[in-house]
Amino acid sequence: MSEQTFSAVKSERIYEKIVQQLRNRIDEGKLQPGDRLPAERALAETLGCSRTSLREACRVLESEGLIVSKPGGGRYIQQANQRLQLDYQYNTVGILEKSAIIYFLEAREVLEPKIAELASQRATEDNIKKMEDVLMKMEEKLKFPDELVEADSSFHLALAEASQNFVFTSMMQSNLNMIRQVRRNTLHSEQRYRTSLAEHKAILEAVKKGDAAAAVAAVHIHLQHIREHVLGEFPEEKE
Repeated sequence: MSEQTFSAVKSERIYEKIVQQLRNRIDEGKLQPGDRLPAERALAETLGCSRTSLREACRVLESEGLIVSKPGGGRYIQQANQRLQLDYQYNTVGILEKSAIIYFLEAREVLEPKIAELASQRATEDNIKKMEDVLMKMEEKLKFPDELVEADSSFHLALAEASQNFVFTSMMQSNLNMIRQVRRNTLHSEQRYRTSLAEHKAILEAVKKGDAAAAVAAVHIHLQHIREHVLGEFPEEKE
């Protein structure tokens, strides 16, 4: 694939422009599932950005399921489930009925505790480091409210990867867009975000200790708080 597919971008928040440019190339069919992206250094030079900005953009695209990184093998475009590609400009409450959101939360309450249990048993040092890096970014991004949800969602993907079960990882990638839409309604206050960050830290600490029961309990607490905040977005129904 030619590097001429890309053009230099300029912006203070450069990673967002990179994300948009790659999304456009995918939408236009210029990047197809299975295509390998150029090497990181070469692509950063082509785009006229730092490798740090490029990595940030790739993390966003990975969390959306649009690209996948293979250890020692570079980054590849992967087939996205378009049915789950929800546009960020819409509000979840406007897209999903209350019952659908509750069903989605129920599915998470079944899936994610098991992911945490397996992660506590199987996480490698690299997995732990990745989750620690995500939490560090969550702390840093308290200064930038518009970017908070991206880092929050990345933790759940990193946790799924730590389960060493590629099916869980794929399922989480497919669900991340829906998770983000729900989260935009629950992480709009700094206090709630700080609480969520503390809950993520509790999950990670349990995983690091290999304490499956504590990891499961921490995930249950986190998801229960999400449920409470999501349902709080709906007015009480009157009979």
